[in-house]
Amino acid sequence: MQSFLSRGALALALALASIATLLQPAAGEAATVLRRGLVGPVETLDPQKAATVAETTLALDLFEGLVRRDGAGRLVPGAASGWEISPDGLVYTFTLREGARWSNGDPVKAGDFVASFRRLFDPATDATEDGPLQVIANAGAVKSGFAKGDALGVSATDDRTLVIRLDKPTPTFLDRLAAPAALPVNVSASRKLGSDFKTGTKLVTNGAYGLSGNAKGIYTLARDAKRAGDSAAAIDTVTYRRFETATDCLAAYRSGEVDICPDAPTEKLEDLKAELGPALRIEPYAGTYFYAFNTTRPPFDDAKVRRALSLAIDREALAASVWSGGMLPASSLVPAALQPKPSPAEPPIAARREEARSLLAAAGFGDRKPLTIAIRTGSGVANEATAARVIADWKAVGVEGRLDTSQADGHFAALRDKADFDIARAGWIGDEPDALDFLEIFRSGGRFNYARYANPAFDRLVAAAETETDGSKRAADVSEAATMLGEDAPVIPLLFYASLSIVSPKVGGWTANPLDQHPSRMLNLVD
Repeated sequence: MQSFLSRGALALALALASIATLLQPAAGEAATVLRRGLVGPVETLDPQKAATVAETTLALDLFEGLVRRDGAGRLVPGAASGWEISPDGLVYTFTLREGARWSNGDPVKAGDFVASFRRLFDPATDATEDGPLQVIANAGAVKSGFAKGDALGVSATDDRTLVIRLDKPTPTFLDRLAAPAALPVNVSASRKLGSDFKTGTKLVTNGAYGLSGNAKGIYTLARDAKRAGDSAAAIDTVTYRRFETATDCLAAYRSGEVDICPDAPTEKLEDLKAELGPALRIEPYAGTYFYAFNTTRPPFDDAKVRRALSLAIDREALAASVWSGGMLPASSLVPAALQPKPSPAEPPIAARREEARSLLAAAGFGDRKPLTIAIRTGSGVANEATAARVIADWKAVGVEGRLDTSQADGHFAALRDKADFDIARAGWIGDEPDALDFLEIFRSGGRFNYARYANPAFDRLVAAAETETDGSKRAADVSEAATMLGEDAPVIPLLFYASLSIVSPKVGGWTANPLDQHPSRMLNLVD
């Protein structure tokens, strides 16, 4: 039977055939396949809306931004081969890599990035993770609908030159360009082909891998060997299988169905260590689990009381007994890998508790007037066990504590809504590998400043560091702000988050890094 195609349908068919051809391994070569697990929801493959860890993992394989991170988390050129920054720190000029192509065969042009950034800030896109990029000139006005997209400070002077203007100097701007929200969307192809960012149908990408299949919770990614710059990708095909829980992924690893699980269950972690050996990777991660004081409520408005309660806690024992080593003891809010200078070693717990008793006595508390505290934890066995351990430590210095358990779903919403509490569980995972990301949440009036901490001197240091382009001066401001926060003690740092990954011994190239990002192009399979 003879069939006829319209000119548009024929063009579409040829485009899809081109994608399929590009995603095939070279003739005569044995295809290498890496099987990865994903834990948690995948609601979209749109990088500008990626919000979960699973969505971010897929986005970093499928798309390539102007810059990207290597296996160790260091910034390296991506779609841009190089860039220049103006002396005032306001203008970034990027030169795109020659020969870079989209998965449909079209060249990657500077105009594609212009269109993509305009889409990011278009109110209709409803991007959720674009906040750090709103330092781009007029981004806030475009996002709010007060300016049109062409007012955005992103322009192309030719096909390979992209210029981005900022509203203010931002020393971490390149770091922000490595985030999923800054990954490019081929807006032209999306409009033409009607890309479905939920299922991946007709998805046009520019990363080391293209999406060749998506069925029954399994995403199949194939390396495009013909695209420039992808020679570092050693694995031909990557399959991602989605699991609801870390326990489900572990079961699949045990049965040989996956090579990598991005998370591991913390229950019976010691047994899991013995079972998996070096395949269980427990590595530092840019996140801190802490307690926030209500600094507006007496006696927690007294820094002596806050410091005393922090000193009394045996963090080493907490990490070992409650978390089985799946979290690491934290003596500061900023993770060790991000601190401008190393923190001094803490005195032994006996000495710390002696100092805690002295501070409490100076604040008017003791045997005749004991301090009583309620810890708002949110539900969760580990959270409640952590609080119980902290309460036991406080008892050693004459402080009485009790649990104030609330539902986990509403815990942080209540804190943002200024709920009443003595001390509350909180945490922060860095959006970028920078100490200031952990400090700036405690500026006066900040949305995540659950402690309601207000110190004008601290605010000035953070504001200065945000725009300081002199690296030494910025580091000094950040260090002084961190010291000030430590002395004022509006929070009790308890634990540093750790990444818990299961990685088969046959997978090479897996390197610990602060953001726990491991793009497939950095991995390989070993005999």
